[in-house]
Amino acid sequence: MSAIPSSPAETGLFFPRDEDTRWTRLQAFAVGTCFVLNMLDGMDILMMSYLAPAITSDWNIGVAALGVVFSAALAGMMVGALVLAPLADQFGRRPVILWSVALMGVSMIGCGFAPGITTLIILRFIVGLGIGAILASMAAITSEYAPARHRVVSVALLQAGYPIGAMLAGLAVNALLPDLGWRVLMSAAGVATLILLPFAVMLLPESLEFLEKRQPRQALARINAIRRKMGRPPLPTLSEAGERKPVSLNLLFDDGRWKQTILLWSAFFCCYMTLYFAIAWIPRLAIEAGLDRSQAIVAGTVYNLGAFSGGLALCWLLFKFDVRRLVLLMMLGGSASLMAFAAPMSVTLTLVVAFCIGFTVQGGFNGLYPLVAGAYPAQVRSTGIGWCIGIGRSGAVIGPLIAGWLLAAQQPLSVVFLVFTVPLISVGLLVMAVTLRSPEPPQP
Repeated sequence: MSAIPSSPAETGLFFPRDEDTRWTRLQAFAVGTCFVLNMLDGMDILMMSYLAPAITSDWNIGVAALGVVFSAALAGMMVGALVLAPLADQFGRRPVILWSVALMGVSMIGCGFAPGITTLIILRFIVGLGIGAILASMAAITSEYAPARHRVVSVALLQAGYPIGAMLAGLAVNALLPDLGWRVLMSAAGVATLILLPFAVMLLPESLEFLEKRQPRQALARINAIRRKMGRPPLPTLSEAGERKPVSLNLLFDDGRWKQTILLWSAFFCCYMTLYFAIAWIPRLAIEAGLDRSQAIVAGTVYNLGAFSGGLALCWLLFKFDVRRLVLLMMLGGSASLMAFAAPMSVTLTLVVAFCIGFTVQGGFNGLYPLVAGAYPAQVRSTGIGWCIGIGRSGAVIGPLIAGWLLAAQQPLSVVFLVFTVPLISVGLLVMAVTLRSPEPPQP
């Protein structure tokens, strides 16, 4: 079950089913570019969690202020997803991705020169704006350009690029922070993002779905130019696409869908809350648990290795088990892992538990996307996924803030982690109440 809504690419409009079985160079470059850009997203957004101890020491700021810095990028992602991402439907997926990557690179470089925490908060918000604006567009392009038999795996690997980028950031920080300092590393991440921008300009094609639905100037010529590069015959005409009408948000509440919508919005909100608490605070809390700074960075890296593994494992398990039960089991496992992390342990056992947190929480989170796809009919599925992400990101903003407030109030780690098990258990109970639709018949 795919979390990506139906598109012309899936129905055979652009790639007939008997042809859509092999990779061409253009398809491989399109999917690979999106994967690398998603790795950069993970690096840019999560580097802050690895650098937080150094920034705290350098500026002598408290944990509450640090929570605001964490949440700034997440708030930017929420605004970017709800306000900027829809621009892709008007101007195209490709230009929104390219401009957003440029925005991310410049603002990351600026973070390295921030004179104080207020400037850093503003710049981190801008970084989040760029990331929030491009996530849906990258998923759409990956879904369109991957051959049909590799589409689910390609989209899963795209999502896995995020924790891979985070792992690479953790390894780089662990190796280079003592010599270079946090400012150089922050700016270096921005430079790396900008270095990849010209490659994205050359290798990333426009979404065929966008060209067909919106039909901008020279749409047919642009579609056929892409088809020629893929060895496909040209299309003689464009269809009269009725899908160009905007989909109203009210459709998520019509025909008795209001219950499904409330359940899914609540599940995304709760899961994002704990997920981004873990992403942002694991290295810092590892220090509180007794690890030194270098070991804490390794703990954050191991967490993201677990997140990568959990996401891939879920993709395999979806073919065998009901997604709702998988999410419930992973959320319960995540709750147990969070509580274990607060207990005194050896360094090795702490790393094992960090891996388990990433595996269960991220794996369960990835299960929410096919859940949405199975809960909504095709005509409102894209809108349903978009709004679940947007509502959920408000939980991503709140989670790190709550953690900062609890730590500032000198609450013990056991209390902090106990608080964040409540949203995870709530996610498991909420998804069990969601009703999945019967599989839709294949389109001719």
